Amino acid sequence: MRASVLNDASLVKRAGQFAWLSVDTDKPVNAGISAKLAAEGVPVFIVIDSATEKVALSWYGSATATQLAALMDDGVRVISGGASGPEAILVRADEANARKDYANATAFYEQALKAGGEKWPKRPRALESLIMAQVFAHNQVGCAETALREAPGMARDRSFVNVIYFGLDCVKPGTPESKEMTKLAEEAVKIPGVLSDDISQLYGSLTYYYQQDPANSERVANEWVAYLRRELAQAKGPDARLALDLQLVSAATALHKPEMALPEIERAERELPKEYMPPRTAAGLYSQLGRFDDAINACGRALTRADGDPKLRTYLMCGGILARKGDKPAAKKMYEDGIAYGRTLPAGVGKNAVQALETAASKL
Repeated sequence: MRASVLNDASLVKRAGQFAWLSVDTDKPVNAGISAKLAAEGVPVFIVIDSATEKVALSWYGSATATQLAALMDDGVRVISGGASGPEAILVRADEANARKDYANATAFYEQALKAGGEKWPKRPRALESLIMAQVFAHNQVGCAETALREAPGMARDRSFVNVIYFGLDCVKPGTPESKEMTKLAEEAVKIPGVLSDDISQLYGSLTYYYQQDPANSERVANEWVAYLRRELAQAKGPDARLALDLQLVSAATALHKPEMALPEIERAERELPKEYMPPRTAAGLYSQLGRFDDAINACGRALTRADGDPKLRTYLMCGGILARKGDKPAAKKMYEDGIAYGRTLPAGVGKNAVQALETAASKL
């Protein structure tokens, strides 16, 4: 997103209307604001009312520059008021969604869709918001019904891909409904002009959805790899390539072929020598290939670059690699070093990771 969307000229020119803030939730120094603006995942885009410091609109996932600009306008509408008709109901839905009242958000999004009708310009966005609210409310039945009812009639664009992505996870494999969803998903991953993040995550979901059907799972995973390689050939810069590299690791892991992604991760580390993700990912791939010394060396590089919870997770992973190598004393020390580091962090940061480190150390 940072490499392909956030630098778009149509967004840059709005700098005078919005005060832009990018928060790295991995950094311990940002623990306070991360807790205050806790989201269901990353990336998340939030519009905040500067007068009240309350969240006016929250959007989880990716978006095109055009969609992001429209979301910014919707956030302004929530803050300033004055909306009428279905837009007024959408405002109420967005307000409920922003305060994580997903049950009421779902009800208001459904009302807005009914009031707006089939030709309402905001219908695709409202459908995306509806199905995400249903997922966050753990309303699997409602989410599945929304996807199966609405997706077939949607334009074949990013909103369609997103509705299918969430809907697929809500439909139980092996049911009659799953056949319709997988058919739509197979169509969605072939749609041109959609952000690679969206297509890739749907490929991943479809690959794992087919777990009970190994032939189809392998077929989709290989298509996923081919898609990512095409995108990598066109990627503009190291940051854009890294996002695709990490997705390639997921595809290679699904195929049980870690060696497929290793050259790209090694290249990413050369291109981005200050980033912790390439060496940490390389450590996992080396370990899968039985190259434990290379894995441990990569661990050392990752630990010097990571911070906060990601550093704790790296200690945990690297301790596991040492244990698999058979060096239990070194593994125990790795876990203990991680625990000691965790105790230096602000309260609440990495709590679950520290507990996992303590559990791992106790088993050696």
